[in-house]
Amino acid sequence: MPVGLFSNVGRVSNINSPSDIAGVYGAVGAGLAIGGGARAIVLTNQKGAVLELSGQQVGLMANVDLSGLAITLK
Repeated sequence: MPVGLFSNVGRVSNINSPSDIAGVYGAVGAGLAIGGGARAIVLTNQKGAVLELSGQQVGLMANVDLSGLAITLK
C-alpha cells in the first residue's frame, strides 16, 4: 500500500547518441534532500550517461534508492 508519491524531472548528459540513455543506472553519490519535500540525485550508467533527477515527495515515504534503475528505449 503506497503511503507517498513522488514525481521526478531531469536531464541527461554525456551522451553521443540517444541509445546511450538505455542501461542500468547507479547512484554517483548520496541523494540530496533540498527542503520542502524536494529531492535530487545523480545517476550514471555503464555507457557513461549522467542522469540528474529532482522532484517533489508528497506524504510519508521511505528513502527511495534508485540504484539499479533500468531504462530501455523502444
